[in-house]
Amino acid sequence: MLRNKEVVCTVNGTREIFIENYGSLGDFTDGKIILHCFRCDLVIEGKGLVIEYFTDMDMKITGCIQSIRF
Repeated sequence: MLRNKEVVCTVNGTREIFIENYGSLGDFTDGKIILHCFRCDLVIEGKGLVIEYFTDMDMKITGCIQSIRF
């Protein structure tokens, strides 16, 4: 796992987000996903959120994304 890397988020509209360089998965429901990144927590809120895939370095989340907070 790489250390001291900034998290990279690529958002495509309100239906999908790609996240690179996240640290670990925290809380996960269909309404909120919390990722513990190297320098912050990333909180994605919405409806019907699904983690389509994830590896140790990146993931794709789909659903109705309503907010993204750091």
